[in-house]
Amino acid sequence: MTFFKTIWFKCISCLLILMLFSGSSITILADLLYVSPEMRTARAIKKIYGEEKEYSVVLDVDSKDENKNTAIEYDGVGKINKIYNITDNGDILFQTTGYKGYKNGTITLWIKVVNTNEKYSIEKVLLEKYEKQTLMSKLSGEFYGGFKLTDVTEAYNDGSLFTATDKNAENYNPVSGATYSATAAANAVNCVIKYLGGER
Repeated sequence: MTFFKTIWFKCISCLLILMLFSGSSITILADLLYVSPEMRTARAIKKIYGEEKEYSVVLDVDSKDENKNTAIEYDGVGKINKIYNITDNGDILFQTTGYKGYKNGTITLWIKVVNTNEKYSIEKVLLEKYEKQTLMSKLSGEFYGGFKLTDVTEAYNDGSLFTATDKNAENYNPVSGATYSATAAANAVNCVIKYLGGER
């Protein structure tokens, strides 16, 4: 019985209590702070429209439906991760990732496409996330506004993809000092142009 009065027993008891408390705290915090893919999507839609919208899923890499969870890859350009049809107005939302950024990093964007009389227009582009990019502050709202396009199909048929490097290109959207990041963003938008042009 003298063991229960020793300093070793007191130390072990304290450690066990701390382990139990911290383990349960981490579990509770993980549950409280968890953001489901559906919640992230709802937040993105609210950021784009200023309100919640009903939507149907065409493609979502986070989906449990095997027919809808495979990203659409475009070699050397990027990939489409998510496609949603907005129920009340026929808009299409894309989440795309563009390749060839700084240090071979990526930029992921949300792209709002308006469908009017079978004519697709890129109306809004918002940053979702990025990897390995260091000069993202150079890519301002004005830069993303440069991706607006009144007729996506016409641009695809003319081969007018976005570029941050070719000054003679019709859809030239440069950024001083952050050409690689601008290229990754342009490639993210180009994935949508390719998709709506029929490359699926």
